[in-house]
Amino acid sequence: MRAVHETIEGPFTIGEDLAVYGLITQGAALQGGVKMVLHGTIGGDLTVEPGARAIIHGTVAGRIYNKGGRVELFGMAAAVENLSPDAATIIDGAAHVLRGRRLETVR
Repeated sequence: MRAVHETIEGPFTIGEDLAVYGLITQGAALQGGVKMVLHGTIGGDLTVEPGARAIIHGTVAGRIYNKGGRVELFGMAAAVENLSPDAATIIDGAAHVLRGRRLETVR
């Protein structure tokens, strides 16, 4: 897994396993089969494609759209939305969801 500490201009498509400690401006899309661990910030929405895994310890300034992957939220997001019956979203009790419905699903 590659670690990124700098600012990445978005929107950004993540196609490899990545640990993000910096900032992705605007937003990001996580491709299927890819794992991302976010300790930094995504300055827009995050889309998680089927088969992808996102572990969020940092902040997603926009919404997280889970299209069939696995999302584990320990940090902060504006909202979380499961868009597929295959989507698995886990929201830790200490996580912050700022608006919208809080979805707590364990699969």
